[in-house]
Amino acid sequence: MRNLLYLKRNHLYSLLLACLLVSLLASGCGSGSNDSNTARVVRVVDGDTIEVSLNGTTEKVRLIGVDTPETVHPTIGVEPYGKEASNFTKEKLTDQTVKLEFDVEERDRYGRLLAYVWLDEELFNEVLLKEGYAQLATYPPNVKYVERFKAAQKEAREAGRGLWGYVEEPQDEPKDTDCVSAKYMGNANSKKFHYPDCPSGKRTKPSNQVWFASKQEALDAGYEPCGSCNP
Repeated sequence: MRNLLYLKRNHLYSLLLACLLVSLLASGCGSGSNDSNTARVVRVVDGDTIEVSLNGTTEKVRLIGVDTPETVHPTIGVEPYGKEASNFTKEKLTDQTVKLEFDVEERDRYGRLLAYVWLDEELFNEVLLKEGYAQLATYPPNVKYVERFKAAQKEAREAGRGLWGYVEEPQDEPKDTDCVSAKYMGNANSKKFHYPDCPSGKRTKPSNQVWFASKQEALDAGYEPCGSCNP
């Protein structure tokens, strides 16, 4: 009788162990569960856009939540501090193996993957903000790390790092009365409008500046609000 109880007990333990193993594997605790999101960076397009080799396919990836100054835009050209941001991303990510983490939307309207890029234990999107190479650019519903990103940008801005310490060459004050009294400045190339003190807006060339007396006037003219200063 005692031997029978011993055998039943061992059999029960075996069943419990098997169930636990199946549960762990199903929850993604098994080895290699995130391998499908592991990619190798094959090219850096600019500070916030890279190309990766992912599952045998080359994909263009736009980093979520950040906006670095342009370097390859067909109409804007090279913006102040754009080369520095691009070179930083090249130095850190070229030929590196990274993990891609997706949010609600996996791709943008251009077909690019939208991702948080993890380099070892570092969230590179956040690093760009913390080091002053990018500005916060949030586009719901992809806002998983928005609070972390806000804190990183605040730290960089208060420390005057990167583009936050960039000193632009002085320009003549606008003589047009409407420009002086206007509340919003638009960029004729990007079709976005900003508060006059927005760092992104200040990089707009004078020839591309369009001034609006109200937010509604800018919207009626077909301009979209800046994702950084959120006018």
